Amino acid sequence: MNNAINYLPAIHPLPKGIRDVHRRYGLWICKFIRGNAARPTAPKSLPLRRFEFYDLSHMYDGCGWFCAGDGKLKEVKKGDGILVAPGFQHNYGGLKEAYVEDAISFCGPLADYLLETGIIKSGIFRIGKARRLLSVIELALDHSDNAQIMANIELQKLLMDLYLENKNLVQNKDAVFEQLLGEIRKAPGKYWSLDVMTEFCNISISQLNRLFKKETGMTSKNYIDSIRMDIAAEMLASSTASIKQIAKELGYPDPYHFSRRFKEIKGYAPMQYKELFLR
Repeated sequence: MNNAINYLPAIHPLPKGIRDVHRRYGLWICKFIRGNAARPTAPKSLPLRRFEFYDLSHMYDGCGWFCAGDGKLKEVKKGDGILVAPGFQHNYGGLKEAYVEDAISFCGPLADYLLETGIIKSGIFRIGKARRLLSVIELALDHSDNAQIMANIELQKLLMDLYLENKNLVQNKDAVFEQLLGEIRKAPGKYWSLDVMTEFCNISISQLNRLFKKETGMTSKNYIDSIRMDIAAEMLASSTASIKQIAKELGYPDPYHFSRRFKEIKGYAPMQYKELFLR
């Protein structure tokens, strides 16, 4: 999604009605909604906005879009959550389908602390398809002090659980990606298509591309080719295999393509490299 939004943000003020029990606890659930279905909207038709409170939205059904202050649009998938901190420029809505959500708005110094420590941050993250905000909302509906405290405790626990789950999700993806790199090094001649690699890691193509850039500094194609050419250089220096044999073993059916790629990466044509090494 490459469209951008460039409007002055609208400000949504903090609701009134905070009670002493919320002030003393340091957290106030100031509003919430259950099962709200927002009709699909064209992203460019909605201006950015800012809240004076934290807002946690769980899109448990439908398909959506999210835009932050940088103007870049991101897809929101069923089971995703969106959290925005006070003052964070953003907007979101339905993308060709309704955006069906449960949402909780909250504020207070305890929430500020969770933001400062990185336990919560603005953006998209994974919640899952179960409607996990409902238990907090049901407690918040009871206006007794005890129920309000229990709602705060449940919200804190939910935010911590989501932080740990998403942290582990990232770590697991990194671990699987390291396994992928190991498999590429062990079998460089295999046809490592994007589909094969994304299926191996159980991630999207965009996530795979980001991991390659982050962990190797290269695109997937350049990384695989660099591994292959290192092995090719070793074979040229230590074996009597022909260019055609080396190319075939490393997954290049066309030896001319292999030779061009070798020169691009190593700076010499294969036979030039072999002659230089054997001097």
